[in-house]
Amino acid sequence: MIELAWRDHVAVLTLDRPEKHNALTTALCHGIRGALAETADARVVVITGRGRSFCSGADLDEVYTADFRDALYAMLHAVTDLPKPVVAAVNGAAIGAGTQLAVAADFRVVAPAARFAVPTAKIGLAVDPWTIRRLALIAGNGTARRLLLACDQLDAAAAVACGLADRTGDTDQALE
Repeated sequence: MIELAWRDHVAVLTLDRPEKHNALTTALCHGIRGALAETADARVVVITGRGRSFCSGADLDEVYTADFRDALYAMLHAVTDLPKPVVAAVNGAAIGAGTQLAVAADFRVVAPAARFAVPTAKIGLAVDPWTIRRLALIAGNGTARRLLLACDQLDAAAAVACGLADRTGDTDQALE
């Protein structure tokens, strides 16, 4: 479910559930935290997804459980609290919790197929305050409102234009 590979002093964490578009489960959130704990010798950590999606969000079979929410927020804080740069190499869709994972990183590199969305309001759920603050801080209040209230989607070009993404490129360019 999570692959940890090394390229010199760069740790590469790859979400490996392409059949589910790398949707997050409780186990995968714990796996990401565990993999981050193994990156002590890394200078930088790159997080990406296998297949055509970065992370399609929460696995709908688990999203409504307290265990999942606790695991998700613990994983997001492990990413933001890591004492080294974390780069999200967003190779495709980053939806819901996938957008949360991307904004937890310090730097975002987006492939042309990347897109961001937080459709939580469409299913009648609220987004946590951390996500609201983080999106507004990174992409601005207007973009945060469009993503969180209007449930808009941003493609790679729009994400770079508003500051949600830092630059375009594939995973190899993110590693550079």
